[in-house]
Amino acid sequence: LTPQSRAEAPGGEEAMADVTSGGAKADEAEDDDGSEGGDPPPTMASPRPTAGKRREGVSAEAMQEDMSSWVPPKFEKSAEERAQLSDIIRTSQDSKLHMLFGVVQKDTFEKIIDAMQLMQIAEGQDVIEQGDVGDYFYIVKSGDFDIFVKKTDQDRKKVFEAGVGFAFGELALLYNAPRSATICAARPAEVWALDRTAFRNLVIRSAEARFKQHVEFLRGVEIFQVLNDSERASLAEVLEEEEFEDDEAIVEQDEKDDKMFIVLSGSAVACIKGEQGEVEVMSYSVGSYFGEIALLSGEPRKASVYAVGHSTCLYITRATFLRVLGSLSQLLERNIGKYEKYQDAIANASEHGDASEEAASPGNKDDASKQPKSVRRKRERKAEVKLELAMKSDSIEGAGDAPPETLADKVKEDFKNPALVTPSDEWACPDNTITMFGGMVMGQKFTNDKILHCRSSGLKPSRKDEEDVYSWNNPSKLKKSTAMSVVCQKGQKSPSDPTPNQDNFFIHQGSDGISFYGVADGHGPFGHLVSFRLVQTLPALLKKSPHYGKDWPTALKEAFLEAQKDLCEFCATHQINIEASGAAGSILVQEEQTVHIAFIGDSRIMLGSWDRRNSRLIFCTKDHKPELPEERKRLEEAGSEVREIDAGSFRIYLPGSNFPGLTMSRAFGDTACGGVLREPEYHKYIMQPTDQWYAIVASDGIWEFMEGEEVCNLTAKKLRLKGPMETLRFLTNASRKRWAYCCGDYCDDITAILVQWNAQPETEEDSKNNHSLVVKKQD
Repeated sequence: LTPQSRAEAPGGEEAMADVTSGGAKADEAEDDDGSEGGDPPPTMASPRPTAGKRREGVSAEAMQEDMSSWVPPKFEKSAEERAQLSDIIRTSQDSKLHMLFGVVQKDTFEKIIDAMQLMQIAEGQDVIEQGDVGDYFYIVKSGDFDIFVKKTDQDRKKVFEAGVGFAFGELALLYNAPRSATICAARPAEVWALDRTAFRNLVIRSAEARFKQHVEFLRGVEIFQVLNDSERASLAEVLEEEEFEDDEAIVEQDEKDDKMFIVLSGSAVACIKGEQGEVEVMSYSVGSYFGEIALLSGEPRKASVYAVGHSTCLYITRATFLRVLGSLSQLLERNIGKYEKYQDAIANASEHGDASEEAASPGNKDDASKQPKSVRRKRERKAEVKLELAMKSDSIEGAGDAPPETLADKVKEDFKNPALVTPSDEWACPDNTITMFGGMVMGQKFTNDKILHCRSSGLKPSRKDEEDVYSWNNPSKLKKSTAMSVVCQKGQKSPSDPTPNQDNFFIHQGSDGISFYGVADGHGPFGHLVSFRLVQTLPALLKKSPHYGKDWPTALKEAFLEAQKDLCEFCATHQINIEASGAAGSILVQEEQTVHIAFIGDSRIMLGSWDRRNSRLIFCTKDHKPELPEERKRLEEAGSEVREIDAGSFRIYLPGSNFPGLTMSRAFGDTACGGVLREPEYHKYIMQPTDQWYAIVASDGIWEFMEGEEVCNLTAKKLRLKGPMETLRFLTNASRKRWAYCCGDYCDDITAILVQWNAQPETEEDSKNNHSLVVKKQD
C-alpha cells in the first residue's frame, strides 16, 4: 500500500482511533492524502519525482521477503458458507472490503475465501486489544462489536459499533503497527478471520500485480511515452478506473470537467452535435486517450464520447496530474514536435482553436482518415416509458390555486411589504460559519435561478467561470472534504403564472461543525411566502432547542412544531390565508459521522454511496400520502375526508366540499383540514470516517417521476466523475425532460441540494479547506 492509500483506508479499528483524534494519528496522518475519487486499490509505493523523497510504507519493506514457497491455508467450508462469505464481502456497507478485495482476480478471491476461518466470540470477549501486535483481519458474520479507544491518562471511550458485514484489523497487518483500538463483542458473535501472512500475500501481492499491469499499460500510451520509469509509476499509482455500459456517455459536449481518459478495455466513439444531430467523428480502441486538453484548461467539452459495448477507462484529474507530475504543458514540450495541436493550448490554456479535443488526439489513430457520419444514439426515451411517466402525473399539485388574475394582484401587493419578502434579522444565527437560503424576486421566468442570501463570518466567494465557490474549514471527523452544491429554479404552472418560485432551501454550517441542509416546497396561492419563512425559522429554532446536540429526534420535532406555530402567527399578523397554502419540509443534520433525517410531506432526502466499488442506494424517504393506513386513520378521526379522485390518486378535503384538495398528509401551513400533521418522521444513519456517501435533499420537482433508486443510479457515477454542480445540472435536466414528456409546458419548481462526503479537493487551493459550496454566480 502507498502512504496515501494508508491514510485513506476506511473504517476498522485503526480508523476508530482517528475518530477521536480528528484524524491526527501520530505521524501517519501527515502522509499525502492520496489519489482522487474513492479509496484507491492497494498498490506498492513508488517514488514521486517532485519535492523530496517519500518514505515508503512499512508494508512495502515487509513484502520484499521471499514467499515463493508459501502455500495458502485452506479451511473447509460448505457451499452455503462459501456463498454467504462471498456475499458479505461483495454487498457489505463497509467500504474497506470493496477497497481491499474489489480488484483481486477471481482465482485469488477464491483463495481468500479458502483461507478464512470461522471463530466463535463470547459476549464481552476482546477480539482486538489496543497496543497488541496485529495477527488477524476480521469480518463480522453475526453479532455486534463495540469499539473503544483509550487516550493517555483517560478511560477508554466507545467510538463506534460494528455489525454484520463490517471488517476490522487491516491497518495493523499492513503496516506492522500496534492495534490502536480495543474491539469487544457486545453479544455472542461469529467472525471470519484471515491470518496476517495470508492477508499480506493474497491481498497485497494481488494489488501489487495490478499496479505493475497499469505501469506496463502506460508504456503503450503515446502521450506518456516521454515519461521516465519513476514518473510512469507515480502516474499509475493515482489513476482511477471506471466502467461504462454500451452507449453510456463518458464525457458530454458542453459539459465541464477536468479529467483525461484512457481506454483500458473495450472501445468508444466521439460525436459532435450538428444540424443533422450527432455526427461520429472519431473512434478509440485500447490505449487511446481523450480529454487531455482538460488537463490544460477548464474549457467545456467540444464533443461527446460514448462507450461501444462494455468498456473500462482509466482517468486522472488535472489537480492530481499537477500534484504528481507537474504541468502537462511542460510534459508535452519535451517532444513538442509530435504535439503541434497542443501549441495553442500550451500558449494560452484558456484558448484553443481545435474543434474537438476528444476527436483528434495525435495518439488516437484508429480512424484518423474516417469520414464523419451521422449517428442515432439509443438515449431517446421509449414510447412506453413516456406513457408510464404520464400516468404518474395525476398527483401534481396546484388544483386549488386561486384564479391567476386575483392572485397576480395579491402577489404584487405582497412584494410591497418588506416583512414578507426580505430576510428577517430575528432569525439570523450569530455563531454560523455560513448560512445560505433563497430570496424573493418578482417577474422570474421558467428555469430562472433563485436569488441567494448568504450570511457568513467573513467568507468571500472565489469566482470560477459562471460559479461562486465558498471554501472554509470546520471541525470534521471525515478523512477528506465535504463538497456541496445547490440549484433552485423556477418552474412553470401556466404561461401566465404570476407566482415566484415556491421552492426554497437552506444550507447552514455552524462553527461547532454541525451542518443543516433543508428544502421547503411551497404549494397553494401563497406557498412562496410559507417556504421563505420556513427556511429562516427552521435552522434558528433547531439551534435554540435545549435538546440540540443531545437528543436530535426531540430537537427536530420541537423545531418543526415551533416553525408551524411561528408561521401561523406571522401569517395572521400579515393577513395571509394559509388554509390551502403550505409547504413540505425536509432537513438533514450532519453531526460528525452521524446523519439525522427529519421530514414531512413529499420533499425527499436520499442517501447513497458514490464509491465506485460500492455504489448503492442507502436510504430514501417515502412521501406522506393520505392513502397510507395510519395517515388516513388520523385524518379521518380528525374530521377530514380522504377521497380517491383518480385510480391511485388521493386528496384531503373538508367533508362534503371540494376544498382544499391537499395531496400530502403532513405539511407546514394547510390549516383547513384537521389531522394534517407537522410532526416529522425521523431516521438516523452513521458513516465511517472514509465512507464515500452523498445526500440529495430535493423538492418534488425532482421526485415526481423518479424514485430514489433511479436517482442514485443516475447520479453516483456522474458525481464521481463530474462533481456536485455538474451532477445537479444533469439531474435537473433529466427531471425537466420527464416533466416535458408527461405534462407538456407544465413543470414544477425544482430545488436540490447535493452533499458529497469524503470528496477529493479539485485544486491545491481547495485542499487548504475541508468544506466547499458551489453555486451559480450571482450578478
